[in-house]
Amino acid sequence: MIRICLTAVICLALGGQALAAPPAHSDSIKIEGGVDHPRMLTAADLQKEPQTSVKISQHTGHGTLSGDFAGASLWALLQEAGVTLDSGKKNDLIHHTVTVTGIDGYSAVLSLAEIAPEFGADQAVIAWQQDGKPLADAGGFARLIVSGDKAAGRAVSAIVTIEVK
Repeated sequence: MIRICLTAVICLALGGQALAAPPAHSDSIKIEGGVDHPRMLTAADLQKEPQTSVKISQHTGHGTLSGDFAGASLWALLQEAGVTLDSGKKNDLIHHTVTVTGIDGYSAVLSLAEIAPEFGADQAVIAWQQDGKPLADAGGFARLIVSGDKAAGRAVSAIVTIEVK
């Protein structure tokens, strides 16, 4: 009887490359993609940004996510990074998305226009605090909160990347 290790099968399927284990904790958030000034954002950097707060009560698969969340506006962070737009293209802003990904690979996609003040003006916050206390998200220091959501499907925790496409 021959036994095959699942890890070996996966490794062979990837051409002999071993899978890298995901990091256990993130110390920074990378803002990248279609921006003029990609950057790394630490917890200290996030706390120095102009702060905004939102009160939410959203349904999750594990109960209710509720509280007063404080952090930086996602729109403001993207403005600082300088979203790359084509000035010759009418309303180019509406053709872009923002993908926020957590340390566990979970991600949510927002339209850039839905958070732009001149279009949807939805409040999206990269929160570092809940009810006056730093977030205790496993693996990271920040969570995406979209205040208008009824369910917390886009409440990505332990954020590692914010990518503009």
